[in-house]
Amino acid sequence: MPFKLVCLFWNFGLSLNKIININCPMSPKYKHIQEEELKNKVAHDWFSIYDTTQIIGKIDFCIAMPRDEADLFEPESLLWAEAKAGVKKDIYESFVQLILTIGKGRTLDEYAHPDFLGAFDAEKIAFIHFDAIGEIFSQNDFNWNVTPSNHTTKEFRQVYDIVKSTIESNLLLFHFEADEKDLRTFIRNNFKKDHNRIAKKRITPASLPHIYRQWCRTVKPSINIDWQTAKDGGILDADFFLADILSKNDLTLKEKLFVLLRNNRYILDRKINDAGLTEQQIAEFTDGGIAHTQFWNRYARPPKQKYWDIILNRRDKIVPQDVRERKGSYFTPPQWVELSQEYLAAELGEDWQEEYYIWDCAAGTGNLLAGLTNKYHIWASTLDQADVDVMHERIANGANLLDSHVFQFDFLNDDFSKLPQPLQDIINNEEKRKKLVIYINPPYAEAANKKNGHRTWRK
Repeated sequence: MPFKLVCLFWNFGLSLNKIININCPMSPKYKHIQEEELKNKVAHDWFSIYDTTQIIGKIDFCIAMPRDEADLFEPESLLWAEAKAGVKKDIYESFVQLILTIGKGRTLDEYAHPDFLGAFDAEKIAFIHFDAIGEIFSQNDFNWNVTPSNHTTKEFRQVYDIVKSTIESNLLLFHFEADEKDLRTFIRNNFKKDHNRIAKKRITPASLPHIYRQWCRTVKPSINIDWQTAKDGGILDADFFLADILSKNDLTLKEKLFVLLRNNRYILDRKINDAGLTEQQIAEFTDGGIAHTQFWNRYARPPKQKYWDIILNRRDKIVPQDVRERKGSYFTPPQWVELSQEYLAAELGEDWQEEYYIWDCAAGTGNLLAGLTNKYHIWASTLDQADVDVMHERIANGANLLDSHVFQFDFLNDDFSKLPQPLQDIINNEEKRKKLVIYINPPYAEAANKKNGHRTWRK
């Protein structure tokens, strides 16, 4: 008797509590054919009205909206899928292989992600909405360089363990023969074919690196700035991009960011002088904003509000590598944060936050401090004023820090007289200083040994 799985579907135009046979009693629809032929037949039989010709990295199977030569934008990807000849018993493994293929190829840096990821074999096809699984690609402490098809690596099993429950609860699975009608309905309802529409692409944390790279190619050159001189002075294109992303009608919605978009110009480095007047720098477009307008016609701004804090907290993903190394602008994974705080509690006692003071002097955007409870005992500093502004913005949205305890400071070079007075008082008091915890994920730099060319690392 075939095993049955009951799945709850919603928002995809399918009936609730649909019962799907996992081990379908029918013979496979595409039996005894090789993988390339399988991909061709699936494309012809189910996706013939779409563009099935794209080759994206090493992804097996790509479906996109059809386009003609007059289209201004890149093809809109609908589906990336892993294909397997024969009958694949564990379809979750196919999804994991697809995820590793995308991660290893850094595909999301070059291409906008599709609406769906998928996997299919000779008898069945399965879909999962990209948003349900997209956060997996934000991991920066993961080795993406493993061979995706090697299912025995610890990295493969690690991703499998992470995504299996998500796939189980979000999977849309169809057998080509038993579920033919429902599969065609699903494709028709979700892969909308309409040549007359101009659908702006949505912005998600996973799509951020790709959109940023496109922005650097098209918008950045139209901003009247000497970017190398600006970079040397700590002004980064990433902050102009954030001002754009988090805006509506060309007005940045986050007032505390380092750079703000104000119609046809950017405003940055805002300060109050001794006379109480606001001083600021202004950057304008060399083309009147044409490239900027045309670029953002592609995307729906701002992204959903639930993504705003994630985008700000992952500013490191759009900061150049050399700047990240010099300034320590690296995101600390949540599991590292939790583990480090467990170690501190084991060493200093469960109530250590009430007794000790905490200073993260390489704070970046402050995510190492997540989970700490006593904001009156926490200080955070960083080299980059833009990161300080991001932390202030996060405080406005509920981060458990004090504005007056977050500041710009070069820990290796600045004089300690620049520190906030309460922190100076702790450092200058011998007894209080014993209770000061320097809590950091420190910056590092990469250098080559001149004698042997080998790389060395220093922190």
